[in-house]
Amino acid sequence: MQTTEYTLEECVPIVAQLAVKCTGYEHSSISYEKAQSLMEGVLYCIQEWESAEADTLRQSHIPAKEAYLAGREIVIMKVSQLQTLYNELIPDFQDFGSQPIKEFIQSIPHFLSHYDAVYAPHETPPLCEVTYYPVLKNMDAFTGIDAVLEYLKCIRLEQQFLTRFDYAYVAETLRLYSEDYGILTENYCSIVLLNLIAHMMLHKPFSNPCFTHEDSLSLHHLFQKTSGHAPAAAVENILEELVAHYFDHNRALLDYLRGSIPELSARLPHIASAFGPYS
Repeated sequence: MQTTEYTLEECVPIVAQLAVKCTGYEHSSISYEKAQSLMEGVLYCIQEWESAEADTLRQSHIPAKEAYLAGREIVIMKVSQLQTLYNELIPDFQDFGSQPIKEFIQSIPHFLSHYDAVYAPHETPPLCEVTYYPVLKNMDAFTGIDAVLEYLKCIRLEQQFLTRFDYAYVAETLRLYSEDYGILTENYCSIVLLNLIAHMMLHKPFSNPCFTHEDSLSLHHLFQKTSGHAPAAAVENILEELVAHYFDHNRALLDYLRGSIPELSARLPHIASAFGPYS
């Protein structure tokens, strides 16, 4: 269960009230599993309130029921935020042929119509029924509405990045990386960034999307001149240049794309195996 400053004993009366309401006042008892689920939901809402309090540097202690109700309002507000974000994204949305991304976007209306902010705010439905698309942010700590909202925010940042470039370039880069890129469960931004940064480091024209064995050797030699964390630092410097030039120093996007730096640093010396003419 989630941890809060409130004890389970303080939350039991809230669970009892919810149990009465969810059974329609017809039964005096519910199953242990249902009671446990309701308690999870109460703690989830209280955590939402506590997180909001921490963000505003307020340290007031209020009764558990007030904290729960305030947290539930935050949950409802986030549902509205999710709907707004979805409405903003959908008109010009590009899935770039990715089945996992397409499935996730298609799942949003279903989530919005079935999410229970009162009795099960903590439950996290599958983002995609068949496959899963990995974003560049660790999603392990997110559940309920937070999981879906944060995931969609990541997708929005990826849209900002990928749609800045010509669709044909992105599609060809993905195709070079894998003929089956439509079902690939790898992050598209990382793949495109790998291609972009390799071009920038080698001063190679973007009109030639492939890389040769000699290109890999050149990058390997460049990284051999560095040690420790220097390869990652070099990649980060180029990433900052790229975001500054193409995205007007978009800090949120830069922070998000930084999640790909370790992988990029490791894969750049082997660029030909990723985007070679026969890869």
